[in-house]
Amino acid sequence: MSDFFGDDFTAELKSYFLDSLVKEVDKFSDLTDENLWRRIRGEVAEQARSWAVDARTNEFSFLAPWLEGFDEKSEHIQSASELLKALKTLKSYAEALLLEKSDSVDLATRFALNSQNLREVLLLHCRSGQQEFAIPILSVIEISPRLPLYSLPDRQSGILGVVPFRGEAVPVVNLQDHGFAQVESDSRFYVICEQQGVRFSLQVTGTEELISLKETELQNIENHSHMMSADFIRQFFIKDSRSIMVLDLEKLVAA
Repeated sequence: MSDFFGDDFTAELKSYFLDSLVKEVDKFSDLTDENLWRRIRGEVAEQARSWAVDARTNEFSFLAPWLEGFDEKSEHIQSASELLKALKTLKSYAEALLLEKSDSVDLATRFALNSQNLREVLLLHCRSGQQEFAIPILSVIEISPRLPLYSLPDRQSGILGVVPFRGEAVPVVNLQDHGFAQVESDSRFYVICEQQGVRFSLQVTGTEELISLKETELQNIENHSHMMSADFIRQFFIKDSRSIMVLDLEKLVAA
């Protein structure tokens, strides 16, 4: 394990490198579309080699080889959506390094990139009363059943309140404000998530299992008028004859 905090100056350099990496990955993501993805893929692979040099200079023992291997891994990318997924994985890896403050084999394994997982989606299956939904596991930090919920002095639309988590007051998304049914239950869990550097929580009545899907199993919700309508719900999948919504957490944070 490579500890960030040998001294304050070293920690500042490492944090600066990771912050810059996240911002540059975002720029590539913004430029990636169906017309440009092949060119962007080549530019990302070239840039990854430069990032790898900087990662080794900053003593990221596991991030550096991940970046060095991106060129080979990127050859398996066959669409804009796969490239975006690879970029999102890299961004999530860098954000996890900023959060965990150490470069470990566990993180490198968690964010491993290969031709198989580019075409698969790993989701956490959740319930809010009778409604089912799923969220990308890469955005989940922790699931906790025992957190006190505190109300805000002035009610904000879309926010149920805050819960304490690792010294922070984390806002809880009010799913009912976004069209979910009201739930009366004493059994509540909090799924702590992080997206684009923003922490928030989802209040659920249960978390069931991890579901691995092929990307081709996801269906666009716009083609099914009977499905719930919300800006942050664009896809769903079928499980045991039931339709399960997939939350787009980037859109949810922006909502």
